Amino acid sequence: MTLTTRSSAVPPAPPVRRARRRLLRSRRRQVVAAVVVLGAIGFLIGEGLHNATSYFLYTNQAVAQKASLGTKPFRIEGTVEPGVRRAGQNTDFTIIANRVAVPVVSTGTPTSLFKPGIPVVLDGHWSATGAVYDANLIMVKHTANYVAAHPNRLKSQLPTSGR
Repeated sequence: MTLTTRSSAVPPAPPVRRARRRLLRSRRRQVVAAVVVLGAIGFLIGEGLHNATSYFLYTNQAVAQKASLGTKPFRIEGTVEPGVRRAGQNTDFTIIANRVAVPVVSTGTPTSLFKPGIPVVLDGHWSATGAVYDANLIMVKHTANYVAAHPNRLKSQLPTSGR
C-alpha cells in the first residue's frame, strides 16, 4: 500500500479574479471619493450663494425676524441716528431703516468715518433679552465717489507723453 498525501487546500483563485476584485474595490473607492468631493463642493457653493444673497438684514426685517434669529449672528444695516455716546469700551447708538429703529451696543471700535447720518452694516446678534443689538463689528457704508478734500495736494509724478 502506497500512501500519497493529498492536499486538501483549495487551489488559489486564478489571478484574473483577484485583479478584477481589486479593480472593483478601487473603482468603488474612487466613486465614493468623487461623490464626497462633489458633495462638499456643492455644499460650499450653496453656502456661498446663500451668504451672498443675504448679506445683511434691514432693521425692519431684523425686528420682524427677531424670534427666529434669537442670538444667532447676523448682519444688520441702518443709518446711525444722532445721539452716539461712548461708555467705557462700548459705543451706544441707534440705527434706523424703513422707519424702524434699533438700539445698538457695540464693543467694536468705530472707524473715523462713523458718525450720525452715515449708513452702517453691523456684525453681531440680538442680546439675550432681544431689546438691543449687540454688535462686535461696525462697517461704514460709503459711496464709490471720492471727492478729495485737497485735490491739488498730490500730483502725478509720471512723465507725460507728447501724444
